[in-house]
Amino acid sequence: MNNTTTTAVNAVSESVSEYHIGHTIYRVRTVFNPSFRESLSDILARLITEDCEKLLGETGQEPIQQAV
Repeated sequence: MNNTTTTAVNAVSESVSEYHIGHTIYRVRTVFNPSFRESLSDILARLITEDCEKLLGETGQEPIQQAV
């Protein structure tokens, strides 16, 4: 089950998600500030790129070099 409650406080949006896994309840709070300079898509792209670079480093593969 996934219950989500969303509230807005001082122009900062915050949501709390509750996840039930086994006999444990996990409450996850997510905060997003709309005045932040980096958009959500920029943040996700950066996180995905960092994860890919970590995975390539762990497998010993060299990342592709791009011309600058």
